[in-house]
Amino acid sequence: MIILENKYDCCGCHACVTICPRKCISMHPDQEGFLYPSTDQNLCVDCHLCENVCPMISQKEERKNAAEEADREPIKAYAARSGDSLTAQNSASGGIFPILAEKVLNEGGVVFGARWDEDFMGVRHDFITDKKDLYLFQGSKYVQSTIGNAFFQVRDFLKSNRKVLFSGTPCQIQGLKKVIRKNSELLITVDIACHSVPSPKVWKSFFRNLIAKNRISDVSGVFMRKKTFSPARGWRCDSINQHPTP
Repeated sequence: MIILENKYDCCGCHACVTICPRKCISMHPDQEGFLYPSTDQNLCVDCHLCENVCPMISQKEERKNAAEEADREPIKAYAARSGDSLTAQNSASGGIFPILAEKVLNEGGVVFGARWDEDFMGVRHDFITDKKDLYLFQGSKYVQSTIGNAFFQVRDFLKSNRKVLFSGTPCQIQGLKKVIRKNSELLITVDIACHSVPSPKVWKSFFRNLIAKNRISDVSGVFMRKKTFSPARGWRCDSINQHPTP
């Protein structure tokens, strides 16, 4: 059973919620708006699956194994950016994710990523199978995302022998791998450089005030770290563009 004695013991990956066969675990916001798991003890049968997939509970042994692996094989790092200026412009960084995603989609695969809800009040993980929808996943969203059934959907696509690319925070990807259990050559994961995720509650409050202040009746898109935000400010984490619907 997942029982949080300290919030630092949870990374919010949703793995425990996904794996629970009794559906007795659900994510609930705390006072600051961050999502944490809560267990209905009346439904729990102590199967311990939630504990087995929790990256925080098992991370000590995994770090030990990773350190031993690193000692055996040198780690290499590469830096790259898209050669297409439009792709790079519409991305939060160098535009590598769309290139990887297009290749997977061209091969008949599936791409998972974080997208805004229709009202832009929250962020959730979803999947696409068509390149025309790739724009939904481009750009940074500095809000804690909800996973929903994404982990099981990845597993089902892999079982049907389809290549899958999954982009998310390192914690989410570790939770995904825990749920899937078996390594698959068909799974490609793209971790973002994460310094923790902001509160959904704070974003909703900020966004509502932004709409009210500017008297915006409808919004067609929200772009964080937009590179054309301001010549004076440039590409910054605190730059946001809201696009009113014409």
